[in-house]
This record gives sequence, structure tokens and C-alpha cells, in this order.
Amino acid sequence: MPSFAEPPFKQFQDLNDDTIISGESAIQEFESKVKVIKTEHGDLFVYAVESNDENAKTYKIVIGPIEVTVPWVPAMLLPRSRAFSFAIVIEVYANIPFVGKVQIAKTVGNLRDGVTLTIGYPPFIGGSLTLKLDGKDVVLGYSFDALGFHYEGSKVIITLP
Repeated sequence: MPSFAEPPFKQFQDLNDDTIISGESAIQEFESKVKVIKTEHGDLFVYAVESNDENAKTYKIVIGPIEVTVPWVPAMLLPRSRAFSFAIVIEVYANIPFVGKVQIAKTVGNLRDGVTLTIGYPPFIGGSLTLKLDGKDVVLGYSFDALGFHYEGSKVIITLP
């Protein structure tokens, strides 16, 4: 059985001979895979989550208390009839204080046409999100109020090959 002292964790001894376990390398590896996009309302984070299917990726986008989850299978791996459909599933969650993580929207749509969701968890959150394809760029447009703050903008999340 592997110990916590094996990579990505490291084991150290302090002056009192206590064991200290550091996960610094694991944290650095994770941070290197996170795309941070500066916005006027704070940072927007984009990262891919590992999947059981090596050909599929699930992207997570975090804006303030909102988390958008988008499972993605590259078009070249879909059957020919669906290869250019760009069908996507979008799930939106909110992290509400004292409540926790709550799903506030879910829909299926076509990325080429654009997918707009109305999001809400009154009185904490209300607004809309749009995902669309602009050339090879997947763009997230958002305008919502959450926990007393207003978030608005449009950012390129990923660029397709």
C-alpha cells in the first residue's frame, strides 16, 4: 500500500521529530493545469477534470460562486452523422453559504447555435450564461447577480484544434 510520503507528497521531519507531509508538488501540478482568466470582477478559472474515457474531457469553469460543468467529446471521435453537431450538455452549480453546492441549471444544446441558460436560486443568484462557438473559440458570456455582487463579461474558455 502506498504511503502518503510517495510523490506527489513529500515527507519531512521537523525539529521536534514530528512528521510533516507536504503536497506542494501536487498543488503545483494542479495549478499548472488551471487556466486563470482575469476579469474586472475577479478571476475566472477553467480546468479539465480527468474522465474514465480518455477521449472525453469535462471542463469546469468557475466564476465567483458559480461552477459550470461541460462534458466534451472531440467532434472527430463522434459518429459521422454527429461529427459537426457540437452537441453539449451544460450543468451549472452554485456554492451557497450554509447550503452548499446546489445544481441551478442543466440543459443540452448545440454549440454552433449557442446555448443560453437562465440561472437562478432566489434570492441568492439570478441571471444568464451563454456558451457559443466563435470560429474555433468556445466563448462563455455571462451576466448574473450572486450574493450581492454583479458578474458580467464574455471570455474565450477553450480554443478547438
